[in-house]
Amino acid sequence: MPAKDAHPKDREAPGITTWNESGLHEALKELYRGEGGATEVTLAGSVCDVVQADGTVVEIQTGGLGRLKGKLTRLLADRPVRLVFPVARNKILETRTASGKLKSRRRSPKHDTVYAVFAELTGLWPLLHHPGLVIEVVHADVQETRVDDQRGSWRRRGLRIAGRDLLAVHGSDTFRGLADWARLIPPSLPAEFTVKELAAAAAGAHAGRMAWTLRHAGVLALCGKRGNALVYRRATGPTADPG
Repeated sequence: MPAKDAHPKDREAPGITTWNESGLHEALKELYRGEGGATEVTLAGSVCDVVQADGTVVEIQTGGLGRLKGKLTRLLADRPVRLVFPVARNKILETRTASGKLKSRRRSPKHDTVYAVFAELTGLWPLLHHPGLVIEVVHADVQETRVDDQRGSWRRRGLRIAGRDLLAVHGSDTFRGLADWARLIPPSLPAEFTVKELAAAAAGAHAGRMAWTLRHAGVLALCGKRGNALVYRRATGPTADPG
C-alpha cells in the first residue's frame, strides 16, 4: 500500500500571505453585490459578505479559507454559495513613513497564478465536490501600502501592512466540482508524476499542497514511490478519501 503523504501544513510554501479586511475586500464586495444585492446580510447564524438578487451568497475571502468550512457547510444546506478568492497578478508596493509621507513605490517581482489557491484549500477539500459551491479565483492588480514604523513582521524588516486596494481585475477562473479542479493538472505531465514534476509543469511552490488536496478530494491517486518521492496519477473515478 503506498505511503500516505504528509499534511501540507508541515511543508510551508514560501510567499504565502493572509490578507486582512481591506479596501480590496470592500471593492470586491461592491463588485459582486450587483443590482438588487445586499452586503453584510445575516443568514444561518453568520454574517455574509454579499447576498445577490437571486439569493446566491458570495463570500469574499483573501486568506484562511479553511476557517470557512463550518460556515459554508451551513449555508450550502439550502442555498448556492460563491467563494471568491483574489490573487495578485501584479502588485504595487507603496511604502510610507510613520507620518504618512511617501517613501517609495515599486512593482513587486512576484506574480501569483491560479495555483496560489491551493495554499488555502487543504481545509476545504471535503466541499470541493459540492454541487452548490462555486469557487472563483480572481486575478487582480493590487496596491499594498506599507508603513515604516517598525511594527511589522521581521520578514518585511519592520514594515507594517496598512492596507491593500484593488487597482484592476483581469478576469477569473471558476470551479464547479471536481472536473474543473482536474483541469488544472497540466496535460503535459506523464501518466504518473511526482510533486517535483507537477511544480515544474505549472504549480510551482504550490505543487505539494495541490497534490495533497486533489488526492484527498479524489482527483488524484497515489500509485507508489520513485526513490523518496511519492508518485501520483489521475484518478479514474473521483471519490473522496477521508484519510
